[in-house]
Amino acid sequence: MKAIELSNVNFSYNDKNVLKDINLHIEKGEFTGIIGPNGAGKSTILRIMAGILKNFKGDVRVLNRDIKAIKQKELARVIGFVPQETHFQHNYSVEDIVTMGRYPYLQPFQRFGKDDIEAVEWAIEKSGLDEFRARPVKFISSGERQMVVICRALAQKPEILLLDEPTSHLDIKHQVRIMELLKDLNQNGMTIVVVNHDLNLSSQFCKKLILLHKGSIYKTGTPEMIIDKKIVMDVYGVETEIIIHPQRKTPQIFLK
Repeated sequence: MKAIELSNVNFSYNDKNVLKDINLHIEKGEFTGIIGPNGAGKSTILRIMAGILKNFKGDVRVLNRDIKAIKQKELARVIGFVPQETHFQHNYSVEDIVTMGRYPYLQPFQRFGKDDIEAVEWAIEKSGLDEFRARPVKFISSGERQMVVICRALAQKPEILLLDEPTSHLDIKHQVRIMELLKDLNQNGMTIVVVNHDLNLSSQFCKKLILLHKGSIYKTGTPEMIIDKKIVMDVYGVETEIIIHPQRKTPQIFLK
């Protein structure tokens, strides 16, 4: 079954075409990476999938339903979205922020129930944030803050998790920690779609890659099909050497 399907999708900002005739689908249970140069339209596609950008042309379906016919609160029970940047205006505790992920399930003035508490505890445990739960969010590292945002999305208990460059500006330890978490979630049935500039991380963790170039899909396939010297030159304009990772057996890029 298709988790998300885009058919003939076009999108413009101020009369400038950003996406052109996008046709793609994400199968349930896939771990998909969306890659491409700056300005290729990666974040725009993700925001359309998440129901944030609505004024597109074409058809977008989530679990075989027209996304425009799904109310936002209902959609938030199916799709968790992690933006590229999150700014916390108030210095809430980590646990308070994670708990906000349960709002799609609550009616006005309704108190948290057993399911809500269990979902928050599951998300905190999965994310490894138990030792930080009482700490104000502004007093933890940027890597831990990013994990808090992911944890809040997990508290929604979504079937599909969309992430926009979740590892950008983080050190290697936090990059790997986040990608390993996503791998674990995927192995337990969650559909993962992640925008990532790091081609090597994308190749190591994603089972399918969607390569965007100038607002269109250049190619879709496995990392072995996409991480190719000619393709990288055509899309990114740089010469590279490609080797196979000795343990993971995935292609890895080195600049010449």
